[in-house]
Amino acid sequence: MQYNTLLITGVTGFLGGHMALEALRQGHTVRGTVRSLQRADSVRQMLAAQLGDGAEAALRRLTFHEADLLSPDGWREAAAGCDATLHVASPFPLTAPKDEQDLIGPARTGLKHVFEASVAEGVKRFVQTSSTVAIVYGHGREKTAFTEKDWTQLDGGMITAYIKSKTLAEQDLWLLAKQQPNVAVSAVNPGFILGPILDGKDAGTSGDVVLKMMRGEFPGVPHLGYPTVDVRDVVSLHFHVLNDEKANGQRFAATANTLPFRDLAKALKSAFPKEGRKVGTLAMPNFLLRFFALFDPSLRGVLAELGYMASVSSERSRQRYDWNPRSAEDAGVATAQSLIELGYLD
Repeated sequence: MQYNTLLITGVTGFLGGHMALEALRQGHTVRGTVRSLQRADSVRQMLAAQLGDGAEAALRRLTFHEADLLSPDGWREAAAGCDATLHVASPFPLTAPKDEQDLIGPARTGLKHVFEASVAEGVKRFVQTSSTVAIVYGHGREKTAFTEKDWTQLDGGMITAYIKSKTLAEQDLWLLAKQQPNVAVSAVNPGFILGPILDGKDAGTSGDVVLKMMRGEFPGVPHLGYPTVDVRDVVSLHFHVLNDEKANGQRFAATANTLPFRDLAKALKSAFPKEGRKVGTLAMPNFLLRFFALFDPSLRGVLAELGYMASVSSERSRQRYDWNPRSAEDAGVATAQSLIELGYLD
């Protein structure tokens, strides 16, 4: 089936912006949601810069719709006339909130609002952006290899508010799917997403990690690493899944390889001899990171993961769609290149 008109949630975000960009390049009509219409012009300009000569024609196929994940208002209007929904929007902060419901609430309530509005407006295809964090945690440190068959155990270890938010939201998705058998539902589970930043004013959470490295704000590299993937490959997999009539009821991991932060630092240092001169590549002892975490709240959420590096196989995606993602190292270099070009290091 051809899905011509797409509802894409959260087009102001890193992944949502790339999703809207690709949808317009493919000729789709896009209905993008924003929390405030005041952001619409900046998103339009951001996309125009990437679309080049065809920008004017492409942007005529894009409309913006104000909707908040915590409120049911506006979602049916946004979904009206859509053939499919790509539900991308979900909070991903650098610092853990004081109240975990600040993350869990928008993730779960937002899914309910978007899904129910889509169903009410006759949308028959729904693809949710989940995460590998809904796969890998709570199994103990001895288990490091995972597939889509695995689910994060929320009563296990290393569980944060963000991990809860993504796991519970995806669990909710499958419960909602059972209640609406006429809607074809799939999930895409990306790892840590790197790749070209589009927004010249907000690098996003993952972009901020690379930016801090490039600025020399990390005195060393912590013993951490995550299944990682380029944003452009995450987008391409979403569209493969969207157009796959047999993908109903399935989840698809989107990972290139597990990228230790030290390998990321070395890749940045090698690729950018000038701009990357401040990148630290020495390993940071765990005790030192715990000390810095006393003063930097953004570090506290990862303390339990020190020394733990999981891998999530994307073999299902690779075999089914001939999906061959860029390496995680290349994704990191692409992130830094875009930061340089957008003037973040000036």
